[in-house]
Amino acid sequence: MIAWHMIPFVPIAFAVLALLAWRWDARERRAYEATLSEAEKRQLRALRRVHPAKWRAVVALKQAETLATAAQDAAPRPRKKRRKSTAQQAESGRKTPA
Repeated sequence: MIAWHMIPFVPIAFAVLALLAWRWDARERRAYEATLSEAEKRQLRALRRVHPAKWRAVVALKQAETLATAAQDAAPRPRKKRRKSTAQQAESGRKTPA
């Protein structure tokens, strides 16, 4: 018989979530580094070893810049002209009772 009250579920769940977050972060980092030149990759890897907090800040800033420029590069859509519905046309065409 298993003594379920003896199994620490909260620390186990926390460890599983930490592993999933670490894998997701590693996958995102590899995808981001794939867009960089070799010199930029070397620079970021050196910074990651020397000062991890500063590296995270640099990566976050570069990703934000990339998203901002991508949003600006997207061509704005032309505005659609709205036609009046038949009910609105009928109301505007009616004469007011005298």
